[in-house]
Amino acid sequence: MLNNNLLENTQFLKVFTQTFLPNTLFTLLLFLHLNSIAQFNVDEQSGGDNYYSENFMRFDNHTYQQNVKTVMLHPKDWPIAAPFIVLNDPNSTLELHFDILDSALGNFMYEMIHCDYNWKKSELDVQEYIDGMPSDYLMEYDYSRNTFQKYIHYSLEIPNFNMQITKSGNYLLKVFDYDTEELILTRRFCVTENIVNVNAKVKQATLVRQRYSHQEVDFSISTASYQMTNPYTDLHVEVLQNHTWENRLSGLEPRFVKESTLDYDYDGPNAMEGLNEFRLLNLKNTRFNGAGIERVTYSSQENHAYLELDKSRASKTYLQNRDLNGWFYVSTNLSDPNSAALDADYVNAHFSLKQENPLSDGDVYVYGALTDWKIIAEAKMKFNQLEMKYENTLYIKQGIFNYMYAFVKDGEVQPDLSRFEGSHFETENEYSILVYHRPLGLDYDRLLSIKTLTFPPED
Repeated sequence: MLNNNLLENTQFLKVFTQTFLPNTLFTLLLFLHLNSIAQFNVDEQSGGDNYYSENFMRFDNHTYQQNVKTVMLHPKDWPIAAPFIVLNDPNSTLELHFDILDSALGNFMYEMIHCDYNWKKSELDVQEYIDGMPSDYLMEYDYSRNTFQKYIHYSLEIPNFNMQITKSGNYLLKVFDYDTEELILTRRFCVTENIVNVNAKVKQATLVRQRYSHQEVDFSISTASYQMTNPYTDLHVEVLQNHTWENRLSGLEPRFVKESTLDYDYDGPNAMEGLNEFRLLNLKNTRFNGAGIERVTYSSQENHAYLELDKSRASKTYLQNRDLNGWFYVSTNLSDPNSAALDADYVNAHFSLKQENPLSDGDVYVYGALTDWKIIAEAKMKFNQLEMKYENTLYIKQGIFNYMYAFVKDGEVQPDLSRFEGSHFETENEYSILVYHRPLGLDYDRLLSIKTLTFPPED
């Protein structure tokens, strides 16, 4: 529904145009005005994407400006962990870090938006889930030191003195430029109450067709200490692999309810591809070759790292290799870990994948946390016919990176990671089970619990 101010503006437009403009022009202007208002309201409420607007806010992890790099949102002092915190726990906070490749200081502000379990804007007003200011300035920043690429590093801790979170659930952190109203970035995070118990285990898939490629997540939810009237309609469960939302399991219902226990021990619907261990790239040092690097060079005041030629692993047997489950962290060999955010330089990382012939049915992309777990244009690889390989260059900050090669078939949007990486039930992965509940009469989804476990189980 349009608010009073918008209706007043519309009425003014009507009077003005009827007085001074012909009827045809009035009709056109009024239609465009109302259409733009309706479009804004629909998009803002639904959280859907409007790809015709560069500045449209997506309810997803997204960077909106090309000079925004190395965005990280994670628990304090734990850079490769999921952005999950516990409600009303003073020791449970998140850190936001990002760089602006510019020497001019931005006038940035941030705010937090409460969402439902499906990442649509909830019905709550900001005063209902934030105790304090609805928006605030980013005051923590510093300039890069001794780097060829000059940048300004911004950081933020949430919750903080000015903003305390009072409701559990999904949240979208939004950073924007106050002067230009341009969006800078959005990032998802979750606030849990941890008031129900989740018992879970991950094992080799049960179904024969999934036996050697998938992992099965079996779990049960105990509601002995929490009243739940109808779990089949009021409860929503999401299962994440390596704390990414791109390939989550959603829509699972209890197999049966026995007293205060909800059983989710299925054969098939709760299985996910195990995939493979992520490929490793060590960019901590720009003078020597780290893991995965063939050579490093410096030219035109830029660092270059040429990665070793990668090959498809689809037909190879599983090889155990510890990884970061697709994530990365900033680090250098020449600085203290606490100052790496300012001392780390940017590097042109040249990726290459051996391929005898160009693919005729789709494209290849570099994929992982370094691309926000998205299929993005910057990560698309081009085929080099002279050297028979796919190539691409990404501009990334020094540190330890994990990545894979994703195949996207023509006409589809979902990436196929097993095309070049293979899929094995033995692969080490981390799983998170998120339990949401909206009882009758409540206007938002409470996040009752987050259960995180690894496969194979840690000793």
